[in-house]
Amino acid sequence: MNPNLALLVLSWQVACLYHDNETEELLPGSASATKAESDELDRIHDEWVNDVSWDDFNKVYGSFTNLKDRTAACVEAIKNQPEDFKSKVIKAMLCIASASKENDNQDAISNEELNFIQQIQKAIF
Repeated sequence: MNPNLALLVLSWQVACLYHDNETEELLPGSASATKAESDELDRIHDEWVNDVSWDDFNKVYGSFTNLKDRTAACVEAIKNQPEDFKSKVIKAMLCIASASKENDNQDAISNEELNFIQQIQKAIF
């Protein structure tokens, strides 16, 4: 996995974190990812990592059977990158987390999302 692909995968993983209550329109067939998060992922792709094909993204994302293995592969791809790239990864994840509200939180970023982003930040810096 290359670093740009890992950025996109980790960003989408934020959208796929489970919440008891999704308050915005879900993507068809999804239990947790919202339309707003999908739109934000499209923006991140187009503006930051447009060299990643959606076919490669779908193939890699689906090749992992669980969050732990998917996350570990992404961290491995990113951990030796320059700090500015690592900061870009965290920024992308925060953009997805901010795209929609869950669990009737006052803030757009849920506790689950924030905890996951902090775990990634700790692992890559």
